[in-house]
Amino acid sequence: MQNKLIKQDYVLPSRSNWNAELSLSDCIDIFLDMAMEHAELLDLGITAFNPKRLFWVASKTKIHFNRHVRMAETVTFATWPQKPSRIKGDRQYTLSNGDELLAYGKTEWVVIDSDTKAIQKLESVYPEDLVFCEEAGDTEEFERIRDFKDGEPFGEYKVRCIDIDYGLHMNNVAYVRAIEGLFTSKEWDEADFTDFQIDYKKSCFEGDTLYFTRKQENGATYLRGALADGTTIVLCKLSR
Repeated sequence: MQNKLIKQDYVLPSRSNWNAELSLSDCIDIFLDMAMEHAELLDLGITAFNPKRLFWVASKTKIHFNRHVRMAETVTFATWPQKPSRIKGDRQYTLSNGDELLAYGKTEWVVIDSDTKAIQKLESVYPEDLVFCEEAGDTEEFERIRDFKDGEPFGEYKVRCIDIDYGLHMNNVAYVRAIEGLFTSKEWDEADFTDFQIDYKKSCFEGDTLYFTRKQENGATYLRGALADGTTIVLCKLSR
């Protein structure tokens, strides 16, 4: 059983930004696509889960860039699940070029019963014969991003049909793309963020509008996306 998935890729123009570099959202997009592909290989994907009425939910994702990844650069992506706790499982990701580690990160996942919405115990989900990869990966804990109500308005985003996934709620990476679009290219270049964490608090759906606020604290930029009624949907930290 392949407990680590490794794929070589080529940074195409469709995944590059105005600086001819791999964008934040496209990097996370590749990571999460690989997570789904690897889950299928481990009999933990939608093919195995749909009959059981189970599905994976990402609760948090973080990534650190050691340097910008250039368009036309040949790179290697890797992903593997770590041994889970009772209900939470971290999946690690790395992006490298030869021996150079370009970026690394992880996602915290839980498994939900699609009918009851109850979180499942992962010991009853993972294959008994799965030998977990012992590579440590990102050993830093997720930061506990505090919800806040005192930020300055920082734009809004209406959820469109191209933002929703097969579960009919906003796709994880669509949130990242929406956040990227709140900044101008000049602001991104000047900030030169190397670290990103996003916490998914609630779901939103096609036609909803997310209202973003921003606050600066201890050299980091914090963003909060909420509905008009004040329900917090997503929290984010960007720093360097």
